Amino acid sequence: MMVENKNSGPVTYDQWIDLGRVIIPCLRGKPVVSDWSNPNFKITKEEWNQKYLNHEIALRLDEDIDFDIDNPLVKRFIGNYIKDFGNVFGRNSNPTSHFIWKGKSTFKQFILPPELKEYCKIFAHGSTLCEIRTDSKHYTIVPGSRHSKAPETVTWEKYNNLNEYPGNLNNDLRKVALSTALCILYAPGGSRDAYCTAIAGALLKHTEWSEEDINEFVYNIAIAANDDEADKRKSKGTTGKKAGRKFGLPKLAEIIGCSTKAISDIFSWIGVQQAVSEEARQSIGDIIEYGSDRYIIKINAVVQGEPIEKEIIVDGPTLMNMKLFYDAVISKASVWIPKMPPKDFETIMRRKFEAREKSKHYVSEAEEDNKIIKHFTNYITEVKAYTNKKELALYGMPYFNIKTSELDFKLDKFEDYLQRQKVNLPRVDLVLKIQIILKAVKNRGKYNNKSCVSWTIKDHYIEKEDLIVEGEYEEIENERT
Repeated sequence: MMVENKNSGPVTYDQWIDLGRVIIPCLRGKPVVSDWSNPNFKITKEEWNQKYLNHEIALRLDEDIDFDIDNPLVKRFIGNYIKDFGNVFGRNSNPTSHFIWKGKSTFKQFILPPELKEYCKIFAHGSTLCEIRTDSKHYTIVPGSRHSKAPETVTWEKYNNLNEYPGNLNNDLRKVALSTALCILYAPGGSRDAYCTAIAGALLKHTEWSEEDINEFVYNIAIAANDDEADKRKSKGTTGKKAGRKFGLPKLAEIIGCSTKAISDIFSWIGVQQAVSEEARQSIGDIIEYGSDRYIIKINAVVQGEPIEKEIIVDGPTLMNMKLFYDAVISKASVWIPKMPPKDFETIMRRKFEAREKSKHYVSEAEEDNKIIKHFTNYITEVKAYTNKKELALYGMPYFNIKTSELDFKLDKFEDYLQRQKVNLPRVDLVLKIQIILKAVKNRGKYNNKSCVSWTIKDHYIEKEDLIVEGEYEEIENERT
């Protein structure tokens, strides 16, 4: 594909900052700062000039959408479905590989299912076709940077002031991704007509696309796949409708030689949900995460001929179990909704779970991890922490190093406290929690040539009233593991 209208865009750190964007210093494509995804993260021009002049510039995608192309076949379909190329950049060995627009979307990687990996052996990125990158948890290396894996500069091919896309970008990009997948899987000679008929049948059965849209979609795939009889595939949407939609996803799976699930997974990129009645599918709304193991689900039902919307709150196991879920709908919402086949229930709930959002009422205090933090804080408040290491070595009391802000404590003593609070955790779970949540590290130290094993939390804040200052600083030799 050709991209015209090359304009000068931002290529230096100060130009990106002037645009109001958050940029991240990187080396070999990886951030060199640990807190880059923090909402409050920001690097000033002065700081960048002093510390990061020789680093790659990564744009954090807070308010931008980057369509990252990994498979070269994707480029064959960009011109078919993208109304405005937006801003385009790449490098000499991989040009036209990033399209970026202002806006927000949902992060999505388009990867062929594992059982189809044989079709992707020739591609550098294997089964990965492309990605929609967006939000503050993702970034992209932008023009003005040296590419992390090659001695090449990332450059603009087109720049248009990071404008918004004029249409439904998410839908259009998903058409590009699905087209690419079906081009890679394109049937060999003798099966191509049936293959294209099956694509059209699947779209007729499972989408609201018009005959004309399906005709164009199938024809574009045939052209990109270098089908010498592509002209014969121009009317598959029209002829498929007249024929009664005989072929579909199962036929595609048969031709390709894979499971129907694999094909269904690919078509799910455009919202296809196989073998689920429209009524059953629409009765279950989106999943909203409220707190630790609590999820809000909108239920759409019909009561005495009138549509009604209710909400239920369930836990994770209920989401995963079809019987428990439908029981919860009856008991919590007092409505009946039509059931669906178990496999379809699992597919739909998994997709909704992966796409879940946090409730506007979500509070971090509802997270399970905060329980262990609260218990440990209360433990220190009860027993206090000492500034003399002798208390740790001889009596097992917490020790706080004022100079380094490190807190040492005995695991057994903390476990005893938890048991007094009726909190009984298996030892292995307790150790995992203090390592992962409290960020504690085990110390194999000595005091007066005797073993003094403890756990240490670095950069720990302690209230003055929880600290007992006594004695002099006494060094204990530590060996941390």
